[in-house]
Amino acid sequence: MGIDAPIVIVNPRSGRGLTAARWAKLVGPITDGLGPFDTRFTEAPDDGRRIAREESAAGRRLIVALGGDGTVSEVANGIMEGGARAELGIIPRGTGGDFRRTLELPTDIAQAARRAREAPSRRIDVGRATFTAHDGSRTARHFVNVASFGFSSAVATKANASSKQLGGRVAFLSATIRTLATYDNTDLWLAADGGERRRRTLLMAALGNGRFFGGGMKICPDAVLDSGCLDLVEVGDLGRMEVLGNLHRLFGGTHVSLPDVKTQRVHRLDAAPVDADAVVPLELDGETPGRLPAVFEALPGALAIRF
Repeated sequence: MGIDAPIVIVNPRSGRGLTAARWAKLVGPITDGLGPFDTRFTEAPDDGRRIAREESAAGRRLIVALGGDGTVSEVANGIMEGGARAELGIIPRGTGGDFRRTLELPTDIAQAARRAREAPSRRIDVGRATFTAHDGSRTARHFVNVASFGFSSAVATKANASSKQLGGRVAFLSATIRTLATYDNTDLWLAADGGERRRRTLLMAALGNGRFFGGGMKICPDAVLDSGCLDLVEVGDLGRMEVLGNLHRLFGGTHVSLPDVKTQRVHRLDAAPVDADAVVPLELDGETPGRLPAVFEALPGALAIRF
């Protein structure tokens, strides 16, 4: 239809799978809300990133991600890499839906499509993580929702490898309990905003641009998308029974009142294991692309999004 029409980047594996028959049923509601649009389907990991980068660089004005948190993150990365000229729209269709919760987007397809067409464009912050990839290389990637490292990343790895037929919350809770059985807390060096390096023994830490992760856990309850900062939540040296006893607090965001949980707003965080040989995984928008050491930075107002 041309570069002026919106393009919808579709992850056919989202929402427990999208068959051709199911897609045919979605075209009408999307058109009702969004108007005429072009479509590209992803076929492999990182396809959403590649397609969005190409479309953004070519001058596409509105790029809509149809899928879950992983698809949204891929498309946002592609827009950033393509010059950040395009606006991002979101039609949620995933099992986690954590970024959707922060944006308060409707789950109805037609309503979400209409929001992408009619909502004013707003600029939000984006996080950037520079880290060690699985192959040992140094690489960088953006995140729009939450980055974390430690226990939460180990949980995300298990949850992503499991069936999500019962929904994201069940998958993450199951993965949390299974990970607890073997996970050991980690000694880390942390330095915020170029300050003095601190040694901390942590269960995990999260840096929130959005507020939710793990299928509805409100890990960074005070995070604001246009604050210019990331909300750092450090969960200290909690034991297994303490984690189980306070797990319910994560869904309401009240865990931040626990004595072993520290919060602050940061522009930059440098994180590294005390033991250079320790493998501490990190998680970006629900995906687990590598490990520490890592540098996390806030990019104020870097992305235009309609919500």
